[in-house]
Amino acid sequence: MKKLGLVAMGTGMALLIAGCGSGSEGSAASGAAPAGLIRGGELRVCTDPEYAPMEYFENGNTTAPVGFDSDAARALAELWQVETSWQITSFDGLMPALQAQRCDVLWSALYVSPERTAVADAAPFLATGPGLIVRSGETRIAAAEDLSGKTVAVQGGGANEKTLQQLSQRLAAAGKPAITIQAYPKTAETVAAVTNGKADALIETDVAVVDMVAKSGGALRAVPGVFTAETVFGVFTKKGSPLSGPVAAAVRTLTDNGTLAKIATKYGLDPARIRPGTAQ
Repeated sequence: MKKLGLVAMGTGMALLIAGCGSGSEGSAASGAAPAGLIRGGELRVCTDPEYAPMEYFENGNTTAPVGFDSDAARALAELWQVETSWQITSFDGLMPALQAQRCDVLWSALYVSPERTAVADAAPFLATGPGLIVRSGETRIAAAEDLSGKTVAVQGGGANEKTLQQLSQRLAAAGKPAITIQAYPKTAETVAAVTNGKADALIETDVAVVDMVAKSGGALRAVPGVFTAETVFGVFTKKGSPLSGPVAAAVRTLTDNGTLAKIATKYGLDPARIRPGTAQ
């Protein structure tokens, strides 16, 4: 993997399997690093590396994820002149891992939502929205209303599932058949559900749709324009953490100096979608 701008390779690649106690105040400020890191000289990152192009493993490496989020986290670590280590966990375990102080930041393609900012601080960095994938021969679905009466697969526990639930409720309120929602733990399972005919479509974040369709060998296609890009991804820190402000400032720095745009381009994302914001 080539080095991009401030993107660091990171030398602390071992999986973190034990967290600190919830009462830990973290390390003191040192050099370019702010106060509050669980361990001085190290940025610990919570991630679920099964979501290309945001975070994933490649070439058999199962300890050092790559992708937009992973490289951006390395860029943050380099900016602070610290090493990077990873807390690998399942999607539904990401926020609990942050709350248990098993990591300093949660950088793993999570939407900023009222539910999440009620328990964690967030620094927005990339505009996004849901995308829809169907089998290549599927012609019945071209708009959101066409999902009425259909079965739609989704990775459970996230904003996309909530989007489906809200759409299904609107359809039902209008006297139309509701959507049958199939929630799965992993995105690969949603792809299998559509490919095997168990679901008519799957909803996934737009940044992942291109990669998923490309890897389907022509079996799947994207349906454009079904949903709007009205949400943002965020880097999360524990609520009230001394790291919250520095993380938001670092995201703005990495935007201003072009690092995040370079990483976005590297992974086929639109650099115009970069949306740095203050911690919420």
